Amino acid sequence: FMKMIDKGLKDWKFVLATSVKPNEEAEFEKLKAKAKNYPIEFLVNKTNDELWDVYSKAKIYWHATGFGEDLEKRPDYAEHFGISTVEAMGSGAVPVVINAGGQKEIVKDGKNGYLWDTLDELVKKTLNLTKDEKLLRKLSSQALNDSRQFSGENFCEKIKGFIK
Repeated sequence: FMKMIDKGLKDWKFVLATSVKPNEEAEFEKLKAKAKNYPIEFLVNKTNDELWDVYSKAKIYWHATGFGEDLEKRPDYAEHFGISTVEAMGSGAVPVVINAGGQKEIVKDGKNGYLWDTLDELVKKTLNLTKDEKLLRKLSSQALNDSRQFSGENFCEKIKGFIK
């Protein structure tokens, strides 16, 4: 995001919502210092309700769990399902997520969001959304619609179908 700002992206803010354990605090403080003077907000160890509030305001949702890891050897380092992605989609945020784990089962590239394998792809696809309001609205609408397949009501209906 900082590189995108350095290359001219304007009127966007990055909100990093994350958990930070006590043994990670020193490294996290380095990250915060590096981001100083950029439109970046850090939300740490927030409740689900607080995260819902963030999602309700987001236009784009990034997820990168597993990036930089050897997922062939350690597939458990990727996001297994991606509930936070579905939650963000449920508020209309367009997911731009790593093409790994459960993310690729939820996000249909170019239909309800974007999948990426490299940082260059992440930047390119994100910038495409920031420059094309019509595309952003279209993918947002589809993301919201597709998130409904993961609702509790839909889950219960599917379970009932298995039991019969």
